[in-house]
Amino acid sequence: MVMPALAAGIFVFGGWAKRLPRGTFVNGVDVGGLSAVRAAAAVREDILSDLKGRKLEVRCGQNVYSYSYPEISFKDNLSKVLSSVRGAGDYGAQVKYYLNGLDAVVSGICAAEFSELAEPEAYFNGGAGEPFYYEAGRRGVIADGERLRGDMLSSLENRGYGTDFAAVNLSVKISEPKQSLEMLRRRTVRLSSYTTYFDGGNAPRVSNIKLAGEKISGCILGAGKSFSFNSRVGARTVKNGFRRAKIIEDGRFVYGTGGGVCQVSTTLYNAALLAGLKVTEYHPHSLAVSYVSPSRDAMVSGTYSDLKFRNTTNYPAYIRVLTGSNYIRCEVYGMDCGAEYSLDSVVVGEEEGAVISECYLNITRGGVTERKLIRKDKYLPARTDAPQPSADPVGNSDGDSGN
Repeated sequence: MVMPALAAGIFVFGGWAKRLPRGTFVNGVDVGGLSAVRAAAAVREDILSDLKGRKLEVRCGQNVYSYSYPEISFKDNLSKVLSSVRGAGDYGAQVKYYLNGLDAVVSGICAAEFSELAEPEAYFNGGAGEPFYYEAGRRGVIADGERLRGDMLSSLENRGYGTDFAAVNLSVKISEPKQSLEMLRRRTVRLSSYTTYFDGGNAPRVSNIKLAGEKISGCILGAGKSFSFNSRVGARTVKNGFRRAKIIEDGRFVYGTGGGVCQVSTTLYNAALLAGLKVTEYHPHSLAVSYVSPSRDAMVSGTYSDLKFRNTTNYPAYIRVLTGSNYIRCEVYGMDCGAEYSLDSVVVGEEEGAVISECYLNITRGGVTERKLIRKDKYLPARTDAPQPSADPVGNSDGDSGN
């Protein structure tokens, strides 16, 4: 005997092997007459066909991170929907899209977009070649990973059939360097350069000059800091690498360890003044020297006669000393304050063979020049009561007595 319901064509769902009623649609797919298994496969094939080619893009500036099937997949509730079918009609199944390894993807994007803040750097070269090597700064970038994860989930969850995934714009926090590379370059311009010459054939003296210059070169004098020649160069002893050469002692030329070092201090003294540094200690030689004009020398000796100056600016000062075959040049770099400096040496008279001289520092700002007397000296004639070593063709006197 045939049941009335079946005779009337009414479908009673009793298992996956039975067929769905004619006129049954799920998510717009006609599944009438299909078993539940085949119906689920047909609907999922349609979902997958619609998913393929769809992309979820994460954008950050020029960078685009794109994800599609099979990275993006889906879940559904077709089993529940098909189990609920009792007759022909339109049925809707829920489809939820997900990105495989979402947390790892978010971490990867954040790591790729991360940039540590870096200020521009100036690397000072105390040797030959360019005085500075520059490295551009870099802005800091930190991606908002929590927000990115939420926005990607929202794009996945809100995507409708037949539409693309909504693009996600990565939110980042940007921090800019406090100074620019151009600003850094303005703080490392050459403020002064001063050169004196010597006899390149006097090997011991040249050796002492080079050694002292190497100990000074590369010095970075911070804002408000003071420089001491004796502290920087150290004792002029054989143990420290200095050799015997001519010096000035008690108004005469004799031999002593470290002869020639005063030419280094003198050259540096002039470079410091021309750079606008404040000289706080200097000492003249007892005799005039040939490598600079009177009142422009700076004798150093032992621990009691030093050359000192202070950086009174708000920025570091950089000191470089270069020694050639017959010259030594001192250069000072730093922030240009807009002033120009020059030195004038003037012999103002003689007293019993001694030379009286003055030195003036000229400071020009905005076209106005201020002339300042910075020192007045008396240079004795060389004593003749003791044998003197033969003179060098250029710059033989040193004045580093006691070294």
